[in-house]
Amino acid sequence: MNKDMTTLKLCLTALAAMLGVATAMAQTEKKDTVDYSLNLQEFVVKSTAPRTKMRNGAMVTRIVGSPLESAGSVEDMLSRVPGMMRMGGQLQVIGKGSPIYYINGRKVQDLEELKRLRSQDIREVEVVNSPGAAYDASVNAVVKIKTRRQQGEGLSGRFDVSDEQALKSGNNNLTSTLNLNYRHEGFDFFGGVTFQNDYLDGYRSLLEQNTYLKQNTNSIVSHTQTGYTQSDQKFSRMFFNAGANWQFDDDNFIGVKLERGIWLKNRYWFEMEEDVLRNGMKEDYLKSESDIKYKNPNTLLVNAYYNGKIGKWGIDANVDYYSQCDKNDNHVNEQAMSGMRTVESMTENKSHLFAARLIAEHPLWTGKLQLGGEMTTVCRDNDYRISGVDNIFDRMSKVNEQNYAAFFEYGIMIPKAGMLTLGMRYEHVAFDFDDKTDPMRSVKRNHDDFFPSLSFGTRLGDLQMQLSYGIKTTRPSYYQLRSEIDYSSKYTLQTGNPLLENEIRHTLDLSGRWKWIAFNVNYLHIKDAIYDWTTPYDDNGVVMIGMVNFDRPIDVFSAFVNVSPTVGVWTTSNTVGVQKQWLSFNLDDPREATGRRHVNYDKPMLIFNSDNAFRLKHDWQLELNSQFYSKAHYRNVKLMQAYWNLTAAVQKSFLKDKSLVVRLSVADIFNTAKQDALLDLGNYTLLKGDVFGEGRGNYSFHRVSLSVRYAFNATKSKYKGKGAGQDVIKRL
Repeated sequence: MNKDMTTLKLCLTALAAMLGVATAMAQTEKKDTVDYSLNLQEFVVKSTAPRTKMRNGAMVTRIVGSPLESAGSVEDMLSRVPGMMRMGGQLQVIGKGSPIYYINGRKVQDLEELKRLRSQDIREVEVVNSPGAAYDASVNAVVKIKTRRQQGEGLSGRFDVSDEQALKSGNNNLTSTLNLNYRHEGFDFFGGVTFQNDYLDGYRSLLEQNTYLKQNTNSIVSHTQTGYTQSDQKFSRMFFNAGANWQFDDDNFIGVKLERGIWLKNRYWFEMEEDVLRNGMKEDYLKSESDIKYKNPNTLLVNAYYNGKIGKWGIDANVDYYSQCDKNDNHVNEQAMSGMRTVESMTENKSHLFAARLIAEHPLWTGKLQLGGEMTTVCRDNDYRISGVDNIFDRMSKVNEQNYAAFFEYGIMIPKAGMLTLGMRYEHVAFDFDDKTDPMRSVKRNHDDFFPSLSFGTRLGDLQMQLSYGIKTTRPSYYQLRSEIDYSSKYTLQTGNPLLENEIRHTLDLSGRWKWIAFNVNYLHIKDAIYDWTTPYDDNGVVMIGMVNFDRPIDVFSAFVNVSPTVGVWTTSNTVGVQKQWLSFNLDDPREATGRRHVNYDKPMLIFNSDNAFRLKHDWQLELNSQFYSKAHYRNVKLMQAYWNLTAAVQKSFLKDKSLVVRLSVADIFNTAKQDALLDLGNYTLLKGDVFGEGRGNYSFHRVSLSVRYAFNATKSKYKGKGAGQDVIKRL
């Protein structure tokens, strides 16, 4: 005990001495006014986070801080996001086709917005291969785009201008955008304007179409049309948007937004020149010139929303009003061996939509329950008038459609297993097509359908996986449901089909991610698929282009692997994929002894995309990107040649805050982004050069692009509106 006390006294004495020394040092420091400090060497930990990861079964790609941040437009950026590709001029999710897009929860109405928005503004992109019950049953895939979240008060803005010039044609696209935002405390006021001027000159495409008929003598008569088409287009338009947003606490937002699209000019010229052969002998010569003037194809969208929390309930409510009016006059001058003919036609469409959607979510046990409902009402009037041709008549029709939907989705975490999510969506659709010209062609029908969804996600170390199953549908567009006959030329007519049924798709999807390797495997089983179908219209070689539902199912398999490592200044993203379909027909073909021919469309498409960026000193960036897909069968079309697009770009940021960005790129360097196609329907075949050329319209791939972007201040709109009834707007 005495030893312990002695030891304790010694310790206390030593501690007192140390404190005394420290006090003396402090007094000395104060007296000498010398600041003694200890500087540690900087300790830096370097690590490269995966650019793409899985979150709730979706592939999420981080854009900010990656080479994709400098891709240019959001459209260019998306074509390089793992899991996506550009098929012709159209962005697609591999194996799923065209997705719908959301920007900060707001549905993108006009895909031109993807060209106007710049990649520098994007924080991340989420690709949802298997949308659940919360989405409309017609949605194949969803791409969610989230912009950078920056704070700040006062006025901010951004100005962008870009010009794209085709290297071997008069194709030019000039776009300029100004966006402003004023923020004060919880209020946001924002607006913007975009001007776009496009010029397409001399786009040519070769074509050859054949029809085969059997005469009473059992001899085969062939009609061949061979020649070229050429199209020219000039249009300019402006887009306006304005809105307000109020964040009255950390969890609650309310706002309204208005978008207006106005066409200043839109004129389209189309020329077709061809020889018409009967059994290989020239029978006629046709030259057709069309002058189409589009008048007032304007749009208006008003969206109001509330997004927030009431107790433990999360609420997302949206109300939309959308109107669209378009009118076009088509003047056709046609020269044939039998003489001249002038055909005049006028088409006018007026559409109105009202939609409302409410989604609520609440924690339940160890998971989350989501409930929702949606209501959409559409009214569309169509007026079609034609003169100068026999056997084609005026048409007046009206479409009324109501869609009422309700859904639930529940996700629960199973300990040591993973996340199980199940959902169910019910939709009641009342469709009324009133043909005022011919009541016998009117259609009225109701659909009551259930669309289940099921998914399970798990994690094994660094490996993340999710398996999903769901049932989806595709509803025909209102244009496909039209009843009038459009006059294209003396030998080509087009029409719709009010009797088209909805497609039904069963989809099974497996997605995964391991470090910087991502993969996806998908299987589709499609019933009542909607396709273009061309048939002989008479015995003189005239054909009718229409729409049909296939009488047999289609099976489609797709798979891809994406590898995205970073090595020093080099970041590369490489996607290897395959897409194969099983589709066959028994076609009417009088050239066969049986009068029928069996055709298979099952040649797989091989896909290889490679994006490479080099981030150099002084804010320079160099890029070399490549897209390739092989010959294949795509739906009922045979793609006759491989497609390859090689693009190079250089970019430089200026000023201390890097607010000025200049980018120069050359796309499709070797002019190989083309693909001829063959359509074989038995008694009708069509061979067409560069089948995707018209699809990309005024956006030629073989081009040079220059863009300049300047941003000041740092505020971003807090607008949270998501929109309602967006699938119907797309069909309009």
